[in-house]
Amino acid sequence: MYPVLSSNRFASSKKKGVICSAAIVLAILGASPALAQVPQSVHQSCMICHGQTGENTIYPMVPRLGGQQVQYLAWQLKQFKSHTRADQNAQIYMWPVAQAMTQQEIQLVAKYYAAQSPMHSASSPRPGVSAGKQIFLQGIAAQGVPACMACHAVNATGRGIFPRLAGQRYGYIVQQLTYLHDGNRVNPIMQPVAEKLTNRQMQDVAAYLSGLH
Repeated sequence: MYPVLSSNRFASSKKKGVICSAAIVLAILGASPALAQVPQSVHQSCMICHGQTGENTIYPMVPRLGGQQVQYLAWQLKQFKSHTRADQNAQIYMWPVAQAMTQQEIQLVAKYYAAQSPMHSASSPRPGVSAGKQIFLQGIAAQGVPACMACHAVNATGRGIFPRLAGQRYGYIVQQLTYLHDGNRVNPIMQPVAEKLTNRQMQDVAAYLSGLH
């Protein structure tokens, strides 16, 4: 037979259990202070595809967000919210997420992911790295293509509304350049550049950028 606890002893035991549980939770948060600082939107939506640190390796076409320029992240979320960035993946995945976010939440998410450590590809270099490097640093004068570094910085870390491209996923870069080339993603700065690139040249640039740290 099990001993019978009095109501007072049971209440006391229950109270101790609650205190113990709370202590465990506080200990976990104390050991991982960053956990308590993750914006609610990241917990509820963003991390499903992008991961908590912006580096989710499950989906190869999902961009890395860690270390991205904060102004660029906020700008893109606002474009998703207003439906002015309307490529296929934006409509399917990002419109519903951004639509539910307030302007304050957009800023919190942008600052959070921008503060994470930038990630880079651990895969072997792809063909076309040398050609891609030349396009990025020098452009293609014969095709009227300016050097990418003029906006994205010489080391491709970006600045302001110009995104960090160093270490970005190869497939994502090719996909976005293709969207811009075909007019499926509207961007007055990048469209005139991307539409002058061949498929091979887009792949070469992506090969170079995805291998940078």
